[in-house]
Amino acid sequence: MKKFLLIILAVACTGPAEKFSNHGEEISSNGAITTNAFLDQVNDQEADFKVRGTIEEVCQMKGCWMVLKNDVGASIRVTFKDYGFFVPKDISGREVIIEGIANKEMLDEDVAKHYAEDGGKEYDESMRDAITFVAHGVLVKES
Repeated sequence: MKKFLLIILAVACTGPAEKFSNHGEEISSNGAITTNAFLDQVNDQEADFKVRGTIEEVCQMKGCWMVLKNDVGASIRVTFKDYGFFVPKDISGREVIIEGIANKEMLDEDVAKHYAEDGGKEYDESMRDAITFVAHGVLVKES
């Protein structure tokens, strides 16, 4: 009887599980690092990452890219593998977990202008310096 009560108590104390909607390939939330830890690790060599962060901006045309917030103001632009899936356009401010390949690079001027236009911003040359994250899977936390 005591064992049964301990099991019930342990389950009750764990709290509700986080709920996410999945976009792209199915991924898990396990092992995700913060956006700040990601910024410390990303460099000009492509590498696999799983990152947990908050969405700052989503493409309002199709949901074909998003930008994650971080403490240092670096732009972490996320696109989706092979343009094969999109995210909802109304999820700014929501928490996400993304998994994919990232690196630092200089964007082509036309690409940077396209992103500026989709985001309703005026292009400037500094937008070419970017962290490119191509996600193969995205989890969006349910509100």
